[in-house]
Amino acid sequence: MLWGELCADDFKVEDVIHPVVLKLGKPKVIAALGEGHMAISSSSEIAASHVAQGLGRMNASWDFEAYRHFCEAVKADPDCLMAYWGIAMSLAGSQHEFFSERKVAVDRMLDLLESEIAAKKIRWSDLEKRYAQAAGYLLTSGVRSAGLAFNSLSEKYPGDIQARLFSLFLQRDGFDSGGKPLIGQKKANEGIKKILEQYPEHLSVMAFWVSSQAETPWNVLMLREEVLPVARKLVKLLPEYPPYHLMLAHVEARCGNAALAIQAANDAANFYQAYMDEEKVDLYDCDGWIRAKVYLAALYEMKGEKIKAEQVGKELAQIKVNEERLFSRGAGLLLWEGRNVGARIMMGRSDIASFKKGQKLLETLPEEQWFKDKSFALPYRNCIAIYLAVRMAIADKDIKSSKALFDQFLLRVDALGKTQKLASKTSSYSDWARAMNTLLMMVPELRGLIAQNEVGAIRLAAATWFRSASDRQGSPSNLLPPSVDYPMMWRLGLFHLQEGKLEKAEDAFREGLALRPNHLATLEGFHRVLKKMEKTQAAKLLEGRIEAVKR
Repeated sequence: MLWGELCADDFKVEDVIHPVVLKLGKPKVIAALGEGHMAISSSSEIAASHVAQGLGRMNASWDFEAYRHFCEAVKADPDCLMAYWGIAMSLAGSQHEFFSERKVAVDRMLDLLESEIAAKKIRWSDLEKRYAQAAGYLLTSGVRSAGLAFNSLSEKYPGDIQARLFSLFLQRDGFDSGGKPLIGQKKANEGIKKILEQYPEHLSVMAFWVSSQAETPWNVLMLREEVLPVARKLVKLLPEYPPYHLMLAHVEARCGNAALAIQAANDAANFYQAYMDEEKVDLYDCDGWIRAKVYLAALYEMKGEKIKAEQVGKELAQIKVNEERLFSRGAGLLLWEGRNVGARIMMGRSDIASFKKGQKLLETLPEEQWFKDKSFALPYRNCIAIYLAVRMAIADKDIKSSKALFDQFLLRVDALGKTQKLASKTSSYSDWARAMNTLLMMVPELRGLIAQNEVGAIRLAAATWFRSASDRQGSPSNLLPPSVDYPMMWRLGLFHLQEGKLEKAEDAFREGLALRPNHLATLEGFHRVLKKMEKTQAAKLLEGRIEAVKR
């Protein structure tokens, strides 16, 4: 008798399946996503099939659906090692409510490994056991240790595509301040590209390539030539799979293709909605729909379709959250992104009426719906509201009020910053970090806008402040649009244009377009500069580009 069987009374399959998932029916099977994976040791073909489906979903950026499939696998075979591995990996992040289930799954996975040793009988392949060990490293020692474990695994089993992908993906270390990849990032980029060249039709490889490159800063040409075609190919291969449409929207937007990005984001939102309706999944467990909608608001605004942008912002601002699901990924995204995107898109405007609209959107739901005792989203909302109040005073040329309100803004930003230690222990810490980065970018931006209403040397300091704001502006990530849709270099370009410093304005607008290709307001500012510089041919070409963006 095996150890796992001896402890059957202590372990119940339901312990790794959250009630949210337990109440749902069987997840949909997509044959293509289950192909090309490692062999799974199991007494049940159904369990092995669901593990393969889970792997496909996890590789294709849908962790919740991956989790559902791994849960189906343990139902069919409570001793399937890779099913518990899959639960642990699909729940490896911190932005969910399923920590208890993850812990039980990890414990069960380790117990099964020990049961094999106790029985002196091989139950799983060496490859599977190494996968389980790597998952243990990920959850106990961190990403780097797991990356090294998968690297060792991939060296022993070079034919295992999944291990090679995980090894490279987990060893990424980001980019330097100039946007150049660091050593681990460069190795990952080159390694995943090499795998893609070897397996150009493998869905998991293509999805890893797109997701690993979609957040690359600055290099729009590379995105257009090497990433966008793969993202489009994924959608053609699985036209009703919503995560691929969302990935495509992200890449199209990064490349400045607003109309195509809008189409992809709309498709993603519609397919996610159909999925929720068909499978009775709550919005709390479908954050992809929220991401797609947030993207739509930002894209419509970038394209100049302001009424549509406001409609999406209003739709998201009205969605209530059930307190029982407050710590779900969907609820977190609603509080930190969805409910305030309508206000944030007003930041790129200059009229008082728009700023008032933004404040009104923030007040759509009562304070009780912001759960101030359990979330830091309300202080962030209030910071945005005061930002808009400062902008109203600036637009009204009221220097005294703008400075007084700005002081209030600084106090609130500082207060939110002091919550970092507490925020780091919550499921929304990455949301908190993104919010703080946004606010710390708003600070120098507001200083610059206030300085513009001054005279002499104080006014000229605006250029320094706008440059400082730009330095804090990074690339969009996590399949979300930038928190502020316009490039801060647009503000610097407009300032230089007002000062008559045309060459500096030209440089600023060019730099802004490198960060946000085809951003309409930046294109229009650039066009004004070219006309003033009497660069007739260049201005004419830019007119065509502007018209293309508007279409």
